[in-house]
Parts: sequence; C-alpha cells; structure tokens
Amino acid sequence: MYALFTLIAGACQSAMVSLNGMISNYVGMFGMSLVVHVIGGALLILYMKLFAHEKLKIAGMPWYLYSAGFFGIFLVVTSSYCIGILGVSFMTCISITGQLAISAVIDHFGWFGVPRIPFNLKRLPCFALILVGLIIIIL
Repeated sequence: MYALFTLIAGACQSAMVSLNGMISNYVGMFGMSLVVHVIGGALLILYMKLFAHEKLKIAGMPWYLYSAGFFGIFLVVTSSYCIGILGVSFMTCISITGQLAISAVIDHFGWFGVPRIPFNLKRLPCFALILVGLIIIIL
C-alpha cells in the first residue's frame, strides 16, 4: 500500500511541476510558489478541521526542523523553473538521481533520526544502472 502511495506521489510530482511552470507564466516563479503553498496550506487546514480533528502545534520542535519549509519552497521553485528548460522526463530523472544520492548518505549516517543503514557494495550496481539510465536520457 505504501509503495502504491509513493508511486502515485511521484506521478503527482511530475504533474505538479508541469502545472507550476504554467502558473509561473502568469504570476512569476516566486508568485507561483506562494500560490501553490497558500492553496496547499488552506486545503490542509480545511482537511484537518473537517476530517482529522487535529490541532496544529508547531511550538517545541527543534529549530532545524523548520528548514523543511525552505526545502519545500526550493523544490517547487527550482523544479518548476528547470522543467521549462529541461523537460519533464529529464528534470525528473535528475531529481530522482539527487534524491537517491542524498537518501543513501542519510541512511548511511542515520541523519534526521532515521535508522542507520550502512551503504554496502551490493547497492553499487543499482546506482550505476541509474547513472547509466540518466546518461542515456541526456544523450
């Protein structure tokens, strides 16, 4: 079930950055990011009030957790900007390559409270295949 949700989320990400690129033609790159985040925030508040019945409590978190907001804005702005130049497939491949690289580092060192999963040589062929696939798409 989680794999299916993740697959759907990936499909939504490609659709989202395509639409974001179109929105930026009307309101600019940072205006687009604002529109996307305001609409998303409003929908989440509505969902929390109607269905989840959760109170939003952000006090007491470690300061560095707030950086997730920066990463969200950076992801939306840069991917939406680059999609107009690189295209959806190429931008997505590069993005996934970056995600895999940093996720391997995060797993290896156990950063951000995730379980430590040391990198081993068994994973190297998988990463090599991803790199070859990226090179083929570039060419």
